[in-house]
Amino acid sequence: MTRSRSLRRACFGGCLALVLPSASDFAPTNAAPPPPRQTRAVDVVICLDTSGSMENLLDSTRARVWDVVNELARMKPTPELRVGLLNFGTDKATQEAGFIVRRIDLTDDLDAVYAELMALTIGGSAEYVGRVLDEALDGMSWSSDWDALRVIFVAGNEPADQGVEEHDFRIAARAALDRGIIINSLYAGSREQGILEKWPDIARVGAGNFSAIDPKLGTIQIATPQDQRLLELNGLLNTTYVPYGPRGRDGLENQVAQDGNASRLGVESCSSRIVTKGGALYTNASWDLVDAAQVDGFEWNSVPHADLPAELQPMTHEQRVQYVTTRRAQRETIQAEIQTISVERETFIRAALAEDEHNLGSAMRQAIREQALAKGFK
Repeated sequence: MTRSRSLRRACFGGCLALVLPSASDFAPTNAAPPPPRQTRAVDVVICLDTSGSMENLLDSTRARVWDVVNELARMKPTPELRVGLLNFGTDKATQEAGFIVRRIDLTDDLDAVYAELMALTIGGSAEYVGRVLDEALDGMSWSSDWDALRVIFVAGNEPADQGVEEHDFRIAARAALDRGIIINSLYAGSREQGILEKWPDIARVGAGNFSAIDPKLGTIQIATPQDQRLLELNGLLNTTYVPYGPRGRDGLENQVAQDGNASRLGVESCSSRIVTKGGALYTNASWDLVDAAQVDGFEWNSVPHADLPAELQPMTHEQRVQYVTTRRAQRETIQAEIQTISVERETFIRAALAEDEHNLGSAMRQAIREQALAKGFK
Protein backbone atom coordinates (compact mmCIF):
# COMPACT_ATOMS: atom_id res chain seq x y z
CA MET A 1 0.00 0.00 0.00
CA THR A 2 1.33 3.42 -0.97
CA ARG A 3 1.59 6.43 1.25
CA SER A 4 -1.36 8.08 -0.52
CA ARG A 5 -3.55 5.04 0.16
CA SER A 6 -2.67 5.23 3.85
CA LEU A 7 -3.57 8.91 3.88
CA ARG A 8 -6.91 8.21 2.23
CA ARG A 9 -7.64 5.53 4.78
CA ALA A 10 -6.79 7.88 7.66
CA CYS A 11 -9.04 10.60 6.28
CA PHE A 12 -11.90 8.16 5.68
CA GLY A 13 -11.65 6.83 9.24
CA GLY A 14 -11.73 10.34 10.60
CA CYS A 15 -15.00 11.02 8.80
CA LEU A 16 -16.80 8.06 10.37
CA ALA A 17 -17.72 10.20 13.37
CA LEU A 18 -20.10 12.17 11.08
CA VAL A 19 -22.53 9.30 10.38
CA LEU A 20 -26.14 9.00 11.53
CA PRO A 21 -27.08 9.31 15.22
CA SER A 22 -27.29 6.11 17.20
CA ALA A 23 -30.48 4.37 18.24
CA SER A 24 -29.96 5.58 21.80
CA ASP A 25 -30.61 9.13 20.61
CA PHE A 26 -34.23 8.15 19.93
CA ALA A 27 -34.82 6.07 23.07
CA PRO A 28 -37.47 7.25 25.56
CA THR A 29 -35.95 9.22 28.41
CA ASN A 30 -37.57 6.91 30.96
CA ALA A 31 -36.35 3.70 29.32
CA ALA A 32 -34.39 1.33 31.57
CA PRO A 33 -30.69 1.17 30.71
CA PRO A 34 -29.59 -2.03 28.99
CA PRO A 35 -27.94 -4.66 31.21
CA PRO A 36 -24.13 -4.47 31.25
CA ARG A 37 -22.40 -6.74 28.76
CA GLN A 38 -20.82 -9.81 30.30
CA THR A 39 -18.08 -9.98 27.68
CA ARG A 40 -16.20 -7.53 25.48
CA ALA A 41 -14.09 -7.99 22.38
CA VAL A 42 -10.29 -7.76 22.73
CA ASP A 43 -8.13 -8.05 19.60
CA VAL A 44 -4.34 -8.35 19.95
CA VAL A 45 -2.04 -8.50 16.93
CA ILE A 46 1.65 -9.31 17.36
CA CYS A 47 4.10 -8.11 14.69
CA LEU A 48 7.41 -9.85 15.34
CA ASP A 49 10.79 -9.18 13.76
CA THR A 50 12.29 -12.59 12.87
CA SER A 51 15.41 -11.36 11.05
CA GLY A 52 18.77 -12.95 11.71
CA SER A 53 19.48 -11.28 15.06
CA MET A 54 16.13 -11.93 16.71
CA GLU A 55 16.36 -15.45 18.11
CA ASN A 56 16.16 -14.29 21.73
CA LEU A 57 13.18 -12.06 20.93
CA LEU A 58 11.35 -14.99 19.36
CA ASP A 59 12.13 -17.30 22.28
CA SER A 60 11.07 -14.63 24.75
CA THR A 61 7.73 -14.15 22.98
CA ARG A 62 7.10 -17.88 22.99
CA ALA A 63 7.94 -18.07 26.68
CA ARG A 64 5.75 -15.16 27.77
CA VAL A 65 2.70 -15.11 25.50
CA TRP A 66 0.60 -17.15 27.97
CA ASP A 67 1.42 -14.65 30.73
CA VAL A 68 -0.09 -11.89 28.60
CA VAL A 69 -3.24 -13.97 28.06
CA ASN A 70 -3.44 -14.59 31.81
CA GLU A 71 -3.19 -10.87 32.49
CA LEU A 72 -6.27 -10.33 30.31
CA ALA A 73 -8.06 -13.24 31.99
CA ARG A 74 -8.15 -11.20 35.21
CA MET A 75 -10.19 -8.48 33.55
CA LYS A 76 -13.93 -7.89 33.87
CA PRO A 77 -16.03 -7.98 31.79
CA THR A 78 -14.54 -11.19 30.44
CA PRO A 79 -12.59 -10.46 27.24
CA GLU A 80 -13.59 -12.20 24.03
CA LEU A 81 -9.94 -12.55 23.13
CA ARG A 82 -8.64 -13.00 19.60
CA VAL A 83 -4.96 -12.98 18.65
CA GLY A 84 -3.28 -12.52 15.27
CA LEU A 85 0.36 -12.92 14.26
CA LEU A 86 2.60 -11.46 11.56
CA ASN A 87 6.36 -11.72 11.22
CA PHE A 88 8.55 -9.31 9.29
CA GLY A 89 12.16 -9.08 8.20
CA THR A 90 11.93 -12.74 7.19
CA ASP A 91 13.66 -14.50 4.32
CA LYS A 92 10.56 -16.69 3.96
CA ALA A 93 8.86 -13.87 2.04
CA THR A 94 9.79 -11.92 -1.07
CA GLN A 95 10.79 -8.29 -1.35
CA GLU A 96 7.51 -7.66 -3.18
CA ALA A 97 5.72 -8.92 -0.06
CA GLY A 98 7.86 -6.64 2.08
CA PHE A 99 9.56 -9.65 3.71
CA ILE A 100 6.34 -10.05 5.71
CA VAL A 101 4.23 -13.15 6.38
CA ARG A 102 0.74 -13.03 7.86
CA ARG A 103 0.94 -16.18 9.95
CA ILE A 104 -2.63 -16.20 11.23
CA ASP A 105 -5.61 -13.86 11.21
CA LEU A 106 -7.30 -12.81 14.43
CA THR A 107 -8.73 -15.95 16.04
CA ASP A 108 -9.89 -17.20 19.42
CA ASP A 109 -8.06 -20.49 18.77
CA LEU A 110 -5.05 -19.79 21.00
CA ASP A 111 -3.51 -23.18 20.27
CA ALA A 112 -3.48 -22.37 16.56
CA VAL A 113 -1.70 -19.07 17.27
CA TYR A 114 0.81 -20.79 19.51
CA ALA A 115 1.50 -23.42 16.85
CA GLU A 116 2.30 -20.66 14.35
CA LEU A 117 4.51 -18.90 16.87
CA MET A 118 6.43 -22.10 17.53
CA ALA A 119 6.84 -22.70 13.79
CA LEU A 120 8.61 -19.37 13.18
CA THR A 121 12.26 -19.48 12.18
CA ILE A 122 14.99 -16.85 12.23
CA GLY A 123 16.52 -15.45 9.04
CA GLY A 124 16.39 -12.27 6.98
CA SER A 125 17.50 -8.66 7.10
CA ALA A 126 15.22 -5.82 5.89
CA GLU A 127 12.68 -4.88 8.57
CA TYR A 128 9.91 -2.58 7.35
CA VAL A 129 7.99 -1.45 10.43
CA GLY A 130 5.68 0.87 8.50
CA ARG A 131 4.73 -1.84 6.06
CA VAL A 132 4.04 -4.50 8.68
CA LEU A 133 1.78 -2.01 10.47
CA ASP A 134 -0.09 -1.40 7.22
CA GLU A 135 -0.43 -5.16 6.79
CA ALA A 136 -1.74 -5.48 10.33
CA LEU A 137 -4.33 -2.76 9.77
CA ASP A 138 -5.59 -3.95 6.40
CA GLY A 139 -4.93 -7.70 6.60
CA MET A 140 -6.56 -8.53 9.94
CA SER A 141 -10.29 -8.93 10.57
CA TRP A 142 -10.52 -6.41 13.40
CA SER A 143 -13.63 -6.36 15.57
CA SER A 144 -16.18 -3.75 14.56
CA ASP A 145 -17.61 -3.50 18.10
CA TRP A 146 -17.53 0.13 19.18
CA ASP A 147 -16.24 -0.75 22.67
CA ALA A 148 -13.64 -3.32 21.60
CA LEU A 149 -10.04 -3.06 22.80
CA ARG A 150 -7.78 -3.28 19.74
CA VAL A 151 -4.03 -3.48 20.29
CA ILE A 152 -0.91 -4.03 18.18
CA PHE A 153 2.48 -5.01 19.58
CA VAL A 154 5.37 -4.48 17.15
CA ALA A 155 8.79 -5.75 18.27
CA GLY A 156 12.20 -5.48 16.64
CA ASN A 157 15.65 -3.90 16.81
CA GLU A 158 16.38 -2.03 13.57
CA PRO A 159 15.56 1.58 12.57
CA ALA A 160 11.81 2.08 12.37
CA ASP A 161 12.28 4.32 9.31
CA GLN A 162 13.33 1.55 6.92
CA GLY A 163 11.22 1.71 3.77
CA VAL A 164 9.70 5.00 4.89
CA GLU A 165 9.35 6.25 1.30
CA GLU A 166 6.51 3.79 0.66
CA HIS A 167 5.30 2.91 4.15
CA ASP A 168 5.77 5.53 6.84
CA PHE A 169 5.05 4.11 10.31
CA ARG A 170 3.75 7.55 11.37
CA ILE A 171 1.00 7.49 8.74
CA ALA A 172 0.12 3.90 9.68
CA ALA A 173 0.02 4.79 13.38
CA ARG A 174 -2.28 7.77 12.75
CA ALA A 175 -4.58 5.60 10.66
CA ALA A 176 -4.61 2.99 13.42
CA LEU A 177 -5.47 5.58 16.04
CA ASP A 178 -8.26 6.87 13.83
CA ARG A 179 -9.74 3.36 13.88
CA GLY A 180 -9.33 2.95 17.63
CA ILE A 181 -6.30 0.66 17.36
CA ILE A 182 -3.46 1.23 19.84
CA ILE A 183 0.15 0.53 18.81
CA ASN A 184 2.78 -0.49 21.36
CA SER A 185 6.45 -0.70 20.38
CA LEU A 186 9.04 -3.03 21.90
CA TYR A 187 12.67 -2.34 21.05
CA ALA A 188 15.05 -5.24 21.60
CA GLY A 189 18.05 -3.29 22.86
CA SER A 190 19.05 -0.30 24.95
CA ARG A 191 16.62 2.55 25.47
CA GLU A 192 19.11 5.04 24.06
CA GLN A 193 19.49 3.08 20.84
CA GLY A 194 15.76 2.60 20.57
CA ILE A 195 15.27 6.35 20.80
CA LEU A 196 17.84 6.93 18.06
CA GLU A 197 16.04 4.45 15.85
CA LYS A 198 12.66 6.15 16.46
CA TRP A 199 10.84 3.33 18.22
CA PRO A 200 9.32 5.64 20.86
CA ASP A 201 7.78 7.62 17.98
CA ILE A 202 5.77 4.56 16.94
CA ALA A 203 4.09 4.39 20.33
CA ARG A 204 3.76 8.15 20.68
CA VAL A 205 1.84 8.52 17.41
CA GLY A 206 -0.04 5.26 18.05
CA ALA A 207 -1.08 6.27 21.61
CA GLY A 208 0.61 3.21 23.05
CA ASN A 209 3.57 2.26 25.25
CA PHE A 210 7.24 2.14 24.28
CA SER A 211 9.55 -0.31 26.06
CA ALA A 212 13.20 -1.13 25.59
CA ILE A 213 13.63 -4.78 26.50
CA ASP A 214 16.40 -7.31 27.00
CA PRO A 215 15.06 -10.38 25.13
CA LYS A 216 17.22 -12.75 27.17
CA LEU A 217 15.36 -11.81 30.36
CA GLY A 218 12.11 -13.12 28.89
CA THR A 219 13.53 -16.62 28.54
CA ILE A 220 14.32 -17.04 32.25
CA GLN A 221 12.21 -19.84 33.75
CA ILE A 222 11.27 -19.87 37.45
CA ALA A 223 10.14 -23.13 39.05
CA THR A 224 7.50 -22.96 41.80
CA PRO A 225 6.09 -25.41 44.37
CA GLN A 226 2.79 -25.36 42.45
CA ASP A 227 4.16 -26.63 39.12
CA GLN A 228 3.81 -30.36 39.81
CA ARG A 229 0.17 -30.07 40.85
CA LEU A 230 -0.58 -27.89 37.85
CA LEU A 231 0.93 -30.56 35.61
CA GLU A 232 -1.28 -33.21 37.22
CA LEU A 233 -4.35 -31.01 36.80
CA ASN A 234 -3.51 -30.44 33.15
CA GLY A 235 -3.55 -34.19 32.54
CA LEU A 236 -6.99 -34.41 34.17
CA LEU A 237 -8.22 -31.36 32.26
CA ASN A 238 -7.30 -32.90 28.91
CA THR A 239 -9.56 -35.90 29.63
CA THR A 240 -12.63 -33.61 29.73
CA TYR A 241 -12.43 -32.70 26.02
CA VAL A 242 -14.92 -34.34 23.66
CA PRO A 243 -13.68 -33.91 20.09
CA TYR A 244 -16.27 -33.87 17.34
CA GLY A 245 -16.66 -32.92 13.70
CA PRO A 246 -14.01 -32.61 11.00
CA ARG A 247 -11.66 -30.66 13.29
CA GLY A 248 -12.07 -32.82 16.37
CA ARG A 249 -9.11 -35.17 16.06
CA ASP A 250 -6.74 -32.49 14.76
CA GLY A 251 -7.83 -30.06 17.48
CA LEU A 252 -7.16 -32.54 20.26
CA GLU A 253 -3.78 -33.52 18.77
CA ASN A 254 -2.80 -29.86 18.42
CA GLN A 255 -3.75 -29.18 22.03
CA VAL A 256 -1.41 -31.95 23.20
CA ALA A 257 1.30 -30.76 20.79
CA GLN A 258 1.18 -27.21 22.20
CA ASP A 259 1.32 -28.60 25.74
CA GLY A 260 4.56 -30.26 24.64
CA ASN A 261 5.91 -27.09 23.03
CA ALA A 262 5.31 -25.07 26.19
CA SER A 263 6.90 -27.79 28.30
CA ARG A 264 10.03 -27.78 26.14
CA LEU A 265 10.45 -24.05 26.71
CA GLY A 266 10.60 -24.59 30.46
CA VAL A 267 8.59 -25.13 33.60
CA GLU A 268 7.30 -21.56 33.89
CA SER A 269 6.02 -21.46 30.31
CA CYS A 270 4.36 -24.82 30.81
CA SER A 271 2.61 -23.74 33.99
CA SER A 272 1.55 -20.40 32.46
CA ARG A 273 -0.12 -22.28 29.61
CA ILE A 274 -1.92 -24.55 32.08
CA VAL A 275 -3.20 -21.47 33.94
CA THR A 276 -4.57 -20.17 30.62
CA LYS A 277 -6.30 -23.50 29.99
CA GLY A 278 -7.90 -23.17 33.40
CA GLY A 279 -9.43 -19.80 32.56
CA ALA A 280 -12.31 -18.38 30.57
CA LEU A 281 -10.24 -17.18 27.59
CA TYR A 282 -9.25 -20.68 26.47
CA THR A 283 -12.03 -22.07 24.30
CA ASN A 284 -12.21 -24.75 21.63
CA ALA A 285 -15.82 -24.67 20.50
CA SER A 286 -14.81 -25.49 16.91
CA TRP A 287 -13.77 -29.03 17.87
CA ASP A 288 -14.82 -29.71 21.48
CA LEU A 289 -18.46 -30.50 22.26
CA VAL A 290 -18.17 -29.31 25.86
CA ASP A 291 -17.21 -25.80 24.75
CA ALA A 292 -19.53 -25.87 21.72
CA ALA A 293 -22.55 -26.68 23.91
CA GLN A 294 -21.94 -23.44 25.84
CA VAL A 295 -22.12 -21.25 22.75
CA ASP A 296 -25.33 -19.24 22.39
CA GLY A 297 -27.51 -20.78 19.71
CA PHE A 298 -25.92 -24.24 19.80
CA GLU A 299 -28.33 -26.94 18.64
CA TRP A 300 -27.61 -30.62 19.04
CA ASN A 301 -29.50 -31.44 15.86
CA SER A 302 -27.03 -29.29 13.92
CA VAL A 303 -24.28 -31.84 14.59
CA PRO A 304 -24.45 -34.70 12.05
CA HIS A 305 -24.57 -38.14 13.64
CA ALA A 306 -21.35 -39.10 11.85
CA ASP A 307 -19.56 -36.11 13.40
CA LEU A 308 -20.23 -37.28 16.95
CA PRO A 309 -17.47 -39.16 18.77
CA ALA A 310 -17.89 -42.92 18.65
CA GLU A 311 -18.93 -43.20 22.31
CA LEU A 312 -21.83 -40.78 21.82
CA GLN A 313 -23.25 -42.21 18.61
CA PRO A 314 -25.29 -45.06 20.18
CA MET A 315 -26.65 -42.78 22.94
CA THR A 316 -30.03 -41.11 23.11
CA HIS A 317 -30.23 -37.32 22.96
CA GLU A 318 -30.74 -37.14 26.73
CA GLN A 319 -27.73 -39.38 27.37
CA ARG A 320 -25.52 -37.22 25.13
CA VAL A 321 -26.58 -34.06 26.93
CA GLN A 322 -25.88 -35.70 30.29
CA TYR A 323 -22.49 -36.97 29.11
CA VAL A 324 -21.37 -33.50 28.01
CA THR A 325 -22.85 -31.88 31.10
CA THR A 326 -20.85 -34.25 33.31
CA ARG A 327 -17.65 -33.44 31.42
CA ARG A 328 -18.39 -29.74 31.83
CA ALA A 329 -18.80 -30.15 35.60
CA GLN A 330 -15.54 -32.10 35.82
CA ARG A 331 -13.72 -29.43 33.82
CA GLU A 332 -15.04 -26.58 35.92
CA THR A 333 -13.91 -28.32 39.11
CA ILE A 334 -10.41 -28.80 37.71
CA GLN A 335 -10.26 -25.24 36.38
CA ALA A 336 -11.33 -23.85 39.76
CA GLU A 337 -8.39 -25.59 41.43
CA ILE A 338 -6.03 -24.36 38.71
CA GLN A 339 -7.13 -20.78 39.34
CA THR A 340 -6.66 -21.13 43.10
CA ILE A 341 -3.17 -22.55 42.65
CA SER A 342 -2.31 -19.90 40.05
CA VAL A 343 -2.68 -17.16 42.67
CA GLU A 344 -0.19 -18.93 44.94
CA ARG A 345 2.16 -19.47 42.00
CA GLU A 346 2.02 -15.81 40.96
CA THR A 347 2.86 -14.72 44.50
CA PHE A 348 5.88 -17.04 44.57
CA ILE A 349 7.17 -15.78 41.20
CA ARG A 350 6.83 -12.12 42.19
CA ALA A 351 8.76 -12.78 45.39
CA ALA A 352 11.48 -14.71 43.56
CA LEU A 353 11.97 -12.21 40.76
CA ALA A 354 10.58 -8.69 40.92
CA GLU A 355 8.78 -7.71 37.74
CA ASP A 356 11.26 -5.93 35.48
CA GLU A 357 10.19 -3.44 32.81
CA HIS A 358 13.05 -4.73 30.63
CA ASN A 359 11.38 -8.16 30.43
CA LEU A 360 9.25 -8.59 27.28
CA GLY A 361 6.47 -10.30 29.20
CA SER A 362 6.38 -7.59 31.85
CA ALA A 363 6.34 -4.84 29.23
CA MET A 364 3.45 -6.45 27.34
CA ARG A 365 1.49 -7.15 30.49
CA GLN A 366 1.91 -3.59 31.74
CA ALA A 367 0.78 -2.14 28.43
CA ILE A 368 -2.26 -4.40 28.06
CA ARG A 369 -3.23 -3.79 31.71
CA GLU A 370 -3.11 -0.01 31.38
CA GLN A 371 -4.94 0.02 28.06
CA ALA A 372 -7.65 -2.37 29.24
CA LEU A 373 -8.28 -0.29 32.35
CA ALA A 374 -8.44 2.88 30.27
CA LYS A 375 -11.03 1.15 28.07
CA GLY A 376 -13.28 0.47 31.05
CA PHE A 377 -12.21 -3.00 32.10
CA LYS A 378 -11.78 -3.70 35.81
